[in-house]
Amino acid sequence: MHKTVSMSENGRRWAGPAAVAVALLGVYVAGTSAVLFRPEGSDVAFWWPAAGISVALVALVPRRHVLPVVLGIFAVSLAANLSGGQTADLSLAYSIANAAEALVAGMLLKGPDGRLVTLGHLSDFVRLVVAAVVGALVVGVLGALAAYALDDGSLPTTLRNIFTSHMAATMVIVPVAMTWRQRTSEAPRLEFAIQVLWLAAVTCALFIPVHSYPLSFALLPILVWAGLRLSPRAVTIELLVTCLVAILLTGQGRGPFGDTGPAGAISLELAAPLVQGFILAGALVVLPLTMAVTQRRLALEVLTERERLFRRNFTESMTGMLLLSLRGDRLEIVDANETALQLLDDGRTRVVGRYLDRVLSGPSTLRSVVREMVGGDLDGWRGQVSVPHRPTSHVKIAISPLTRGADATFSAQLLDVSAEYAALARTAAAERLTSATLDTTHCIILVCDMDGTVVRANRATSTLTGFHEDEVLGRPVWESIIPPHRVPIVRSMFSSPDGSAIPGSREADVQTAAGDVLRIVWNTDLVRDEDGTPRYAVMTGIDVTTERTTAGLMNTLFQAGMSTAIIGMDGRGRITLFNSGAQALLGWTTEQVRGRQFTDLLDPTEMAERTADAHGSGWSALTSTIGEERESQVDDWTWLTAGGSRRTVSMTLSGGGSEFGPQAGYLVVGRDVTEQRHSQMMLMAALEKERTASERLRQLDAAKNEFVSTVSHELRTPVTSIVGYTELLADGSPVEPDPQQVPLLDTIARNGHRLISLCNDLLTLAGLDSDGPAWNRAPIDVRDLVTQAEDSLRPMVRDRHLKLSFVVPEQPVVVVGDAIQLERVLLNLLSNALKFTPDGGLVTTSLEVRDGEAWLLVVDTGIGIPHEEQEGLFQKFFRASTAQDLAIQGTGLGLSIVAGILAVHGGRIGVESAPGEGTTFTVRLPLQDG
Repeated sequence: MHKTVSMSENGRRWAGPAAVAVALLGVYVAGTSAVLFRPEGSDVAFWWPAAGISVALVALVPRRHVLPVVLGIFAVSLAANLSGGQTADLSLAYSIANAAEALVAGMLLKGPDGRLVTLGHLSDFVRLVVAAVVGALVVGVLGALAAYALDDGSLPTTLRNIFTSHMAATMVIVPVAMTWRQRTSEAPRLEFAIQVLWLAAVTCALFIPVHSYPLSFALLPILVWAGLRLSPRAVTIELLVTCLVAILLTGQGRGPFGDTGPAGAISLELAAPLVQGFILAGALVVLPLTMAVTQRRLALEVLTERERLFRRNFTESMTGMLLLSLRGDRLEIVDANETALQLLDDGRTRVVGRYLDRVLSGPSTLRSVVREMVGGDLDGWRGQVSVPHRPTSHVKIAISPLTRGADATFSAQLLDVSAEYAALARTAAAERLTSATLDTTHCIILVCDMDGTVVRANRATSTLTGFHEDEVLGRPVWESIIPPHRVPIVRSMFSSPDGSAIPGSREADVQTAAGDVLRIVWNTDLVRDEDGTPRYAVMTGIDVTTERTTAGLMNTLFQAGMSTAIIGMDGRGRITLFNSGAQALLGWTTEQVRGRQFTDLLDPTEMAERTADAHGSGWSALTSTIGEERESQVDDWTWLTAGGSRRTVSMTLSGGGSEFGPQAGYLVVGRDVTEQRHSQMMLMAALEKERTASERLRQLDAAKNEFVSTVSHELRTPVTSIVGYTELLADGSPVEPDPQQVPLLDTIARNGHRLISLCNDLLTLAGLDSDGPAWNRAPIDVRDLVTQAEDSLRPMVRDRHLKLSFVVPEQPVVVVGDAIQLERVLLNLLSNALKFTPDGGLVTTSLEVRDGEAWLLVVDTGIGIPHEEQEGLFQKFFRASTAQDLAIQGTGLGLSIVAGILAVHGGRIGVESAPGEGTTFTVRLPLQDG
């Protein structure tokens, strides 16, 4: 056993291995004592208390621990028999019999849940008797056969002695375990003390003297007293103690069953069965009586508690309750709770003692209802009555018979529903008011449940749509007024139970019964219950068909293709209308300028000059130019476009509104006259600029071609030859070089390679400056470029104390471009990072995808670049001051080549740096479509 096990529903718990060990020790001590003190000449013990302890132990432990416990009982019984001087073969046989008895009887005493049953019912006592009989038979048969076979014992005598001793032990000891957690005594302490002392005195008087008087029955009345007044636990303990005293003293030759000497009245063979029979008789008499008394007491307690609960429910009920008694064919009130008294009491006459039909005004058939219930034709009656002194009251009543016959009794429950009726009346009045309000409103009002079914529609709905009320109510809203093309949209609005898909406001089409289409502006609100759950959607629709048609015509007119700019403003000069001519002229959209001041579109310098002498704001000065004809003179103004350019516009400002009221708005009509005013000057300037630019481009192109030709034929070819011959000399092909010449040859080769690299850079720049280099374009996984760059650069830092880090994603990052040129971009950036990062630094290359672009970041912890010099990094031959101060070699072409390659690929490069804090270059390339 490895944990504490709960043993019964009343809280009995077995303490675990320690308790099992103590119990097994008790089995050993009891068994040894029984063997040692058995009467001389007897093959079996006078009494075997170890049997009761063993059965109780098996019954207490969980089923999974039964087998180990049974084996322990076998071992302990074997040790006890051997210790008591029993022969080995008999000890073994008796131990097997004892273990079998414990197993069989203990399992019979377990309930369905595997726990020891309690002596709470007579069925438990029957189970105890059956377990004791079966267990005693098992051990008696096995023990008698063993004694007969191994020790020439008398088979009937041995069977009788073992059966009675073991059954008695089980009937006395096991009940103590079954009732251990129950209360000790039910009687007062004084009575309990007197009963215990009396029992002790009578027991001692009967079993201490040596006599053969048949007075053992004198104990039974005292034990019966215990059964009537004490708890089952106290009774089982007293029975056990009494039996122990009787067994011990009888074994010493005392008491009415102990006179077994040569001249005694009782033989040795009869003494044991007699005392065991005495024990069994006491157990069979006292234990059932105790259980019967206990059950009766518990039943009385339950009945008392139920009566108290009923009375409390009756008196404290929030529902009016009456107890009624039959008087002829009328019901008399014999009791009423406080709620009923408050409902029925008129302040003048007592309610109790009056007839029910006097305190309640109900149907005239109330007496016939009573007769039907008395006769058994009606089990109960429900109805509605009123209280006479409260004419507007409404009371629901339910009458049920409790007993029938001449003295029949009834119960009546009263529920005052007057407040509910009053609330219903108020609700009906409010409903009529709401209906009148809705029917006089000239807009569509629909109330739908959360499934979209229309539960209410006002009169205007039928007037505007032509659908009769019956064609709308009780049907989904999309089956009547919704056009077919909008049915899926409206269905989806009611697809969410919480109403989250229903918009608060919207504008949509409605189809009339005649097939016409109305334009409706809808506003929707949700009606929620007390829990906040939406129950209904109230939709209010205003017909704006005429307004939208007129507005559409006006909008078509204003948005028609024209070169004239028309701008409308409110009284404060804020733009409200911006036609297509104004959009084409200024480059602004209506949404961009709506709500802005019109003066923001004018040149501020010109505005300040022309309104300097006016008082107030610029807008006030501008409107002051409007004459009596409600229109200003035509004048030229400089307007600002969205791109910041200036346009000369000939415009007029006119006011709108009635002649008796303030200006409701203003209208500006403008025409772009920039071309007319400056066409000749602009044409001449354009021709001169074009000629100058063409000549400049021709000169630059010629210079570039000449320079590239020079680099290709006059510089690169001889430098390549020099490098080649230098490598031959260094390899020792013609002749082995002198060791002092090797460094010189290396210097020549290194500088030659630098010149070749410079030539390549210049040629690349020349190609980038052309109309477009002929590069191969194909899908490229940028991760491969990073891997190739890593392989190329690792050897370069082998002799340096630099850390290189390359981070690429798991998924491909595909762009379209020339792999060689893009690899050159990465190598140039990484070479610069290695060049300008001192030992002990870190260079990190990471690739990621952001916003549909491939982001390649090269981060170093090097010397950094001053912020004011970063704008020139990508210009040809530019070198930062930090590189020049540290005398770091370079041509200043690498980053300009990088920028040029990225431009051809549609990419961008950015830089973030600060002196001493390192540099971050960010390359952004568009990803491949799809």
